[in-house]
Amino acid sequence: MRRRSSTRRPRGLARLAGALAALVIAASATACSDSAPSRVVPTPSAPASQTSASPEPEPTSTLRVGTASDPLRYAALGDSYSAGMGGGGESGRCLRSPHAYPRRIAASRSIVLSRFVACSGATTSDVLKNQIDSLDPRIDVVTITIGGNDLRVSELPSACAKGQTPACKAAVARSVSLLHRLPTKLTATYRAIAKAAPHERILVADYPLFYDLPAIDEKTLGSAELSSAVAVDTAVASLDATIEKAVSLQRQAGTDIQFVDVTFSGHGVTAKTPWFVLSGRDAYHPTSAGYARYASTLSALMK
Repeated sequence: MRRRSSTRRPRGLARLAGALAALVIAASATACSDSAPSRVVPTPSAPASQTSASPEPEPTSTLRVGTASDPLRYAALGDSYSAGMGGGGESGRCLRSPHAYPRRIAASRSIVLSRFVACSGATTSDVLKNQIDSLDPRIDVVTITIGGNDLRVSELPSACAKGQTPACKAAVARSVSLLHRLPTKLTATYRAIAKAAPHERILVADYPLFYDLPAIDEKTLGSAELSSAVAVDTAVASLDATIEKAVSLQRQAGTDIQFVDVTFSGHGVTAKTPWFVLSGRDAYHPTSAGYARYASTLSALMK
């Protein structure tokens, strides 16, 4: 099994959310330096358990090597990010796209998409009720994105498009308030997948941050662009950190499961070439190019 490069955004909510908040605080202090004494703005540090934790135990991989004559049997579970909503050509109640990352991964002769049951709008409860039954012991690898609809994060970019308005603050607060319920739901979901397909490797993909933070200067300080980017990305980072922690606990229990960080760096919603749909029914879902990034990231872990 090959692993991704270690180049990725900071691990965990404490580091990323703290960095985002410290960025704005530091910028505010700099902007006020002409009229007030300068002061050092401390950057929130990660808990000791994150900074000094020993490496996670490495479960024995159950993934065999797929070949053209005996390809890996692959099952794709999850929500709209797995179904491919926004990728174009969606069809059916679940809005599955031929450009979804499971379809792209299965273009390899060594992988066959045996089950594609991801459905737009799915929550962890939907996966447990409607998708787990599609698995069987012959499945070799499972991919999943799930959790976003449990926290309603798809509502955040539009709610915060005009900055830290009351609607934006309410949407972010609503998403964050649901976080405490998510770890239990994710744990139940991952355990059910492992039980239904005990020989598979589970790859859990996260959600890319919506924004590339703008440079902080006199023009952006206090602007709608900066405030909305910080508010929305901090909420998404909270979701991703929760997913990562739940996956880590399952790995420690011996499950062959891996958290996969997918980044759209340089292609956020305000970029010249965004990898997010910006309007209409599919707004704030990945484009075909975004799903290509998902596919390349995940397929590298199936070889």
